[in-house]
Amino acid sequence: MRAIRNRRGEGYITICVAVIILCMLISIFVTFASAVNIVRQTERNSRVVLDSFVMKNSIIIYNSIKQGNDVTASLNRNEYISDFSSFNSLDLRGNMLYYYDEDGKEQYRLTKPTISFVQDNHLKIQVQYTIRIPLYFAGIKVSEAVIPMTVVSRFDEKF
Repeated sequence: MRAIRNRRGEGYITICVAVIILCMLISIFVTFASAVNIVRQTERNSRVVLDSFVMKNSIIIYNSIKQGNDVTASLNRNEYISDFSSFNSLDLRGNMLYYYDEDGKEQYRLTKPTISFVQDNHLKIQVQYTIRIPLYFAGIKVSEAVIPMTVVSRFDEKF
């Protein structure tokens, strides 16, 4: 085994800097991946709740189809928001819905979903909201990602 000739450690500075930069890049990638995962999961959950909302109102929808059209009179926004917040374990405060982790730290928040018809009074329903994900680096909130979301559900005739 050879003895280290330079005992001051000058040769290790570039390696240490490279390792720190690599760790920072990995941290940024993990933060980005978790934010994308939150957005996808929220979109999936809102689609499930919206489809469930359509199925709950299936008697009204079925009667409309029996009459030969797909016209529906109105939508109950509060019912959808209640189902959406309970399905996602969200806390309603003011005009925002919040999701906290086990430590009580905010993971994301979103505006109250707005449910509307894609085409007036037809069985094509859309939900719009904006999700805000705080971005942390070394435990400090650096920025916030703001993503507008639109989810569409349609009830089409099979015949």
